Amino acid sequence: MHTTSTSSVWITESSQGVQTLYGIVGVIVGGVFILGSRIQGLEKMTSNSALLLGLIIFVISLAVLVIGGKQIILVDPRRKLVELQTISRLGTKKRLIPFSQISDVSIAELGDQEGGSISFHVVLKLKDRKEVALFLGAFEGSYDKQMMEAHCHRLNEYLQGR
Repeated sequence: MHTTSTSSVWITESSQGVQTLYGIVGVIVGGVFILGSRIQGLEKMTSNSALLLGLIIFVISLAVLVIGGKQIILVDPRRKLVELQTISRLGTKKRLIPFSQISDVSIAELGDQEGGSISFHVVLKLKDRKEVALFLGAFEGSYDKQMMEAHCHRLNEYLQGR
């Protein structure tokens, strides 16, 4: 992840290295499930389930590797907006969210709270009741609640200067 703060503009980029690692691990896991589904002696339902799960994991992971990309989050207090930019081999997509449309900022979590890995991200709640996730995925600190709380606090400080 690359974070800069130039003249109070806050720019954060997702990590392409982490995303590539997720893709490689997914391709390997999907391949293991596909190969495992061919083991003789498995029940037909178990074999078909393993094959289907393996194919889903494999295809999604391969798409992550082929399409690639990164997300850039820019918070600009002078222009009073949050800019989300996704850059991939398929093109660039931008979304501008004016501070005036944001009603709340909070932390959300994904994962199993009973022994699994939990990842955290910041959620912008908009006045039209939609939610926008920030720092979701291959961002540094996504498994660190304190880091996401710091991002949330920093974003709230920017918003208070509306």
